[in-house]
Amino acid sequence: MTNSNSNNIGLMDKDKLLEIFDYLNERLKENLLQLEITIYGGSIMTMVYDNRPATKDIDCVFGNTNTKLLDNILAQTKFIFNLSEGWINEEIKEPLKAILREDKETYKVYSNLKILKPRAEQLLAMKILAARPEPAKDFVDAFLLCKDLGITTKNELLTIFNNYIPLTLIGERQINFIKYLGKDLGYDWE
Repeated sequence: MTNSNSNNIGLMDKDKLLEIFDYLNERLKENLLQLEITIYGGSIMTMVYDNRPATKDIDCVFGNTNTKLLDNILAQTKFIFNLSEGWINEEIKEPLKAILREDKETYKVYSNLKILKPRAEQLLAMKILAARPEPAKDFVDAFLLCKDLGITTKNELLTIFNNYIPLTLIGERQINFIKYLGKDLGYDWE
């Protein structure tokens, strides 16, 4: 069987992400380890919102655990699932420093693995703060989150943002992002 999507090697769709989490749970169980992981970004959008066919990495923060043992389990997972370098991305820790408060909810619970995710409002605030240009998916994600949350005014959007991130962090990039977001949603957010 040949893979016609050879350029998609390392990409994880919803099914593959769930397989990976099942595998992680089994390795954790074998090692009598409990792990709590909070996932963000593309992996959330792929698993929860079904708007992305796949993600290249899992943006996450691990709870306190035996890091040597966890690193070994993650290396096994990378090998078994043929994942690319950087498939686990803890760089999200940096933008999380700007967050006034985390608003997490449980996404999935296994015997030895608990997966948390930020609520949609927090995820939206983080997407606006990031406001990265294409090929990043911040705009598409923010659009879908606004639709999902029923946001129709700039004021509603800024109130949600301010619940999680200080308004002082909104710069020109975020302002343009918000204006285009409103336009694409069919509203005038000038």
